Amino acid sequence: MKETFKSRRHVFVDLDTMSEWDTNVVQRFSKAQKVPIEGPVTSGTEWDARCSEYPIVFYKDGIYRMWYCVQPGAKSYSENADHLYTAYAESTDGIRWKKPDLKITAQDIWPKNNLLALPGAIQGIGKGLPGSKYKYYAIVIQISPPEPGITDKSGAIDERGTILFGSNDGFQWQRIKKICGHGDCGNLFTDFPSGRYLLYQKVGLMHNMFARRSFIVLESKNGENWTGYDGALKWNECFVPDDYDDLIARQRGFLITDFYGVTVHRVGDLYIAVQNVFCIGLPLRNNFAQNPSGFSYQRLAYSHNAYNWRYPAGRVPFLELGEPGEFDSGYICPGGNLLEKDDEVLLYYSGTPFMHGWCIDVNFRFRKDIPLEQQNNSYFIGLAKIPRDRYASLYVTHRGRFSFDPSASGVEPLKVNPEKPNFYVNVNCPQGYLKVAIMDADAHKPVEGFDFEDCIPITGNHLKAPVLFKKKKLADIPPQKNVYLSFELYRGEIFAYEWAV
Repeated sequence: MKETFKSRRHVFVDLDTMSEWDTNVVQRFSKAQKVPIEGPVTSGTEWDARCSEYPIVFYKDGIYRMWYCVQPGAKSYSENADHLYTAYAESTDGIRWKKPDLKITAQDIWPKNNLLALPGAIQGIGKGLPGSKYKYYAIVIQISPPEPGITDKSGAIDERGTILFGSNDGFQWQRIKKICGHGDCGNLFTDFPSGRYLLYQKVGLMHNMFARRSFIVLESKNGENWTGYDGALKWNECFVPDDYDDLIARQRGFLITDFYGVTVHRVGDLYIAVQNVFCIGLPLRNNFAQNPSGFSYQRLAYSHNAYNWRYPAGRVPFLELGEPGEFDSGYICPGGNLLEKDDEVLLYYSGTPFMHGWCIDVNFRFRKDIPLEQQNNSYFIGLAKIPRDRYASLYVTHRGRFSFDPSASGVEPLKVNPEKPNFYVNVNCPQGYLKVAIMDADAHKPVEGFDFEDCIPITGNHLKAPVLFKKKKLADIPPQKNVYLSFELYRGEIFAYEWAV
């Protein structure tokens, strides 16, 4: 099949190929809806007594598989406040999770535990590209020497930084190499269409005389050799807080903003990120160091190349904190991936009813006025979801038309795939309709038989409704003809389309 006929899946977070529109067409943004789950419990077991966080969830053969971080109960105020292990859980429905007895490590210390031998906090798993040495790659943030009998396997050594591991089953991991030595948070994403791995790594950067948690991006074609990082400040910056972010923080009652986590996903040609926005208040540190205290929320960003990122208008929230007293009412952070399952997009995330940094002082030491046992069972895993591809929409209250012409912005024009001449739309028009016209990109007029009056109107709420015409089929359009799409929407909204799928 020719490259010309590749699939086009487009979500309306991205309006860059929008070529003309009526003034009554507006863009709206969705919010993820939270779903109650029975996550991996932390009560009654010592190795994960404090928390469960940073989930990464895959689905295969009827099983949801979760890799996540845990912290054991603290025994003294002198301990490292970030004492992290990697654990594993499973579910048949994505709602009720069980911790299997893995029998991998620390059995003499904590019998029947669900720990892996990785030396720290797992922050991202990417599935291996075709021909890769491993089926899975993972990045682990290691901040302390391997612990005897617990994390001193998998080839781990005494080092600090972001360490790359490989595995063929997700249980037994082997150290590959250290990638960099910055930050305690990251995200690993396998970009199958472009044949590359992307690593989003937290670093410290300055903005307005305050150190900010920010993110750089590294790239690899084989999972082992990485480009984009040549040392501190010799990197590819992609997420850095700015004045607008600080304005949002002040509107929320805080002072500055930084970014504590990011999750990357791909829809068609567009990259979508769920970004953890951390609004920070007093006390602020007057040296190059992280500020611990604040609340957070999550929002979307998008990119055409995975390096340069922009925000939807208004930088609106995608997921907010819970109500007072709920498990996620103080701080939330996205998990390591977005999971597309059936007709939904699932975001597993972690949350706590406490403000970030509630039990530590400005120097990241345990506060001695808070009993250590009060820290137990304080961080949990939750679930939020949206219908497939419904990140944003174009909305019309009465009637409006708009067109998407890739060639108008220099992008390869659309062509009909003669082998799969299909076109679908993701719409919500319970009391209206959507009609489509297929336009001749060279003549700038409808292809004969494919004007608005030729289209069978689509009504109702559909995630994937076929676009049909009264007398002709898309296969009747010559495959060499350059076309683009025009939409007529009446009292409804459209979220996405799929072309030649």
